[in-house]
Amino acid sequence: MLSLMMDAVLDALPDSMLEELMRAVDVLKTSSRILAVSHIDSDGIAALAIIVQALQRAGKAHSWHNIHQLNSETIITVRELVREKKPDVVVFSDFGTGQMHLIQQFIANEDGVNCVIVLDHHLPDNGELTGPRTKSDSIIEINPWLHNMSGSYELSGAGTAFLMAYGLSRENLDLTEMAIVGASGDLQDYYGKGFTGLNKVIVEAGEKGGFIEVEKDLRFFGINTRPLPYLLQYATDPYLPGLTGNGDACLAFFNEIGIPLKDSDDTWRMWVDLTSEEKSQVVQHLIGIILDSYEDSRVASGIIGDVITLAHRPPRTVLRSAKEFSTLLNACGRNRKPEIGVEICLGNKVAYREGMVLLKQHRSNLATALHRLETQGYREMPGMYVVDDPETPDTIIGIVIGMAQGSRMVPIDKPVIGIATNRSVEGPTIKISGRAHKSIVDLGVNLRDVFVDVSDKLNSGNSELVAEAGGHPMAAGAFVHEDFLLEFLERISERIDQIFAYKNG
Repeated sequence: MLSLMMDAVLDALPDSMLEELMRAVDVLKTSSRILAVSHIDSDGIAALAIIVQALQRAGKAHSWHNIHQLNSETIITVRELVREKKPDVVVFSDFGTGQMHLIQQFIANEDGVNCVIVLDHHLPDNGELTGPRTKSDSIIEINPWLHNMSGSYELSGAGTAFLMAYGLSRENLDLTEMAIVGASGDLQDYYGKGFTGLNKVIVEAGEKGGFIEVEKDLRFFGINTRPLPYLLQYATDPYLPGLTGNGDACLAFFNEIGIPLKDSDDTWRMWVDLTSEEKSQVVQHLIGIILDSYEDSRVASGIIGDVITLAHRPPRTVLRSAKEFSTLLNACGRNRKPEIGVEICLGNKVAYREGMVLLKQHRSNLATALHRLETQGYREMPGMYVVDDPETPDTIIGIVIGMAQGSRMVPIDKPVIGIATNRSVEGPTIKISGRAHKSIVDLGVNLRDVFVDVSDKLNSGNSELVAEAGGHPMAAGAFVHEDFLLEFLERISERIDQIFAYKNG
């Protein structure tokens, strides 16, 4: 069985990608010590956990570290880690493709480093989409974009890490769980409509192995863990006007439609406890509320979709659901403790308890930020909407604007740009996040290209580094020096507006 599933996964890879993958596997098998570095979001944390577990099982000496971003400042931190840990192989996951010039300059040439492996799914920094584009024998880059696949929908950073782990050993089939947790956190399932490409191949392999189950159900966070009133009170994706944040209204909602909130033994019922008829009744009423509140009816249809259950994880915990697991990891990363997320993936029960505290804070932060956005609104510039909330931390601004567009709190006919002056680290740079609906990307708006191009022009015009950017067509980010924030926004606005004018002309 394992052999057949192994063949199914590897047979789905383009020959060029499989060749690079096996090069990386051969390097790891012959290495003596490995340093793994990854991003702090759920995809990056899941990717790192996959790598760490695969290396542990292979008996390889290793160390690991998460960083918020890989840029001209943090690459120095990585170089210091290399000099301290003295690895012969350095693995970057969930970033690196857009920072290849930094990796070449600061890491690949360090004494003792024989090879750098980049496991990423972001667009290349030079726009080249044919590969492999390895600049030297000492760098191996595995990225779906370089093999005519989308890194936005078909494979995440965790999925790329899984392919490498799978290549190392067929016994790593169980890590399909973490691959799909990462992809779920990266919203690669089209908001519950299902995975495609290599993500789908990984899901199917996990299903055949008995690690993953897929069914249609309510996609709210907490269907395994939250008593019914709290399921709605803390719902933020989508935001439920009149219910989100209002505990009394949520109690009244269930009472009015005759759904018992407690079992005969006086314990709170959860969504998984409801009968099919009860679930249908609740969904119908929720759809009615959403249709009354949002102009776009697709918000209502989006509350039901593919729900992925991790069959070997404990029932009635957030670890049981891929979506909830990914949110838990995000909570750790966005609260500046990504290492807790990695430990949770590795089965550390103490870390899990700490992570649940962070999750509660994370959900509260998101609900509060969305409520502010609902009451304070956003502003419009040519070609885009702007959310400028000085209270929202830079670690969650991208999540907030993504959820706001997903629930149509902000329209989807233009990209939304979030500005975060509430900084996680001291310094002169401000985090800018952008999100664009698929329909806008299909029109030709590529946020990653726009952000990178504007950053390059700002840097060139000022003869210094004042902006760094990267990401995907639908989701991009930048760090911009505060003195150049207004100019950056105006240039972004002008560029996107020009694209719209050209397409509509």
